[in-house]
Amino acid sequence: MTRIALIIGSTRTPRIGPSIANVVLEIVKPLLPSGSTLEILDLKDHPVPMHLFDAPPAGVTPGSYPDAATNAWSAVISSFDAFIILTPQHNWGYPAVLKLALDALYHEWAKKPAVVISYGSHGGGKANAQLRQVLSGLRMRVCERFVELPFARGHDQAGAEIDSATNDRWRIENKKVELVQAWDAFMALCA
Repeated sequence: MTRIALIIGSTRTPRIGPSIANVVLEIVKPLLPSGSTLEILDLKDHPVPMHLFDAPPAGVTPGSYPDAATNAWSAVISSFDAFIILTPQHNWGYPAVLKLALDALYHEWAKKPAVVISYGSHGGGKANAQLRQVLSGLRMRVCERFVELPFARGHDQAGAEIDSATNDRWRIENKKVELVQAWDAFMALCA
């Protein structure tokens, strides 16, 4: 059995990440292998404190961090086998809260498959590339396929829902096909 988490990588308000996560779920859940599960893991529900300047002691292992919040986050990440990471692009990069969530751990991410889906005015390509590089640094098995979802009117027009013009653009640009292709490549990594 493979447990997959779809991480919503932004905690901004208002935010469109949960709406995009639901679109992704609608497309990939029917493709989920028998016995596998796919859950949304919203960083808003799992705050990681800003403690990175207090380096963990040498030889720390999952679950033996010096603070309860990091141990709780470690337990959550350790419980999953693979990750879909959904990220917006903010100022040409991915959100600090996502970087903090990644950097708080190391061993828990290593060797696990990951696929990146980004969104933004032009699809979030810069954030997508940066995030894939960081995931490689965490020794994750990063899917070569990825998806970039552009908005029809720019990210500043986006509220909590995906507008019809953006849905139309994604349909015209075959984003569903791209997502299925990325999913297939991701599933090959999970096998």
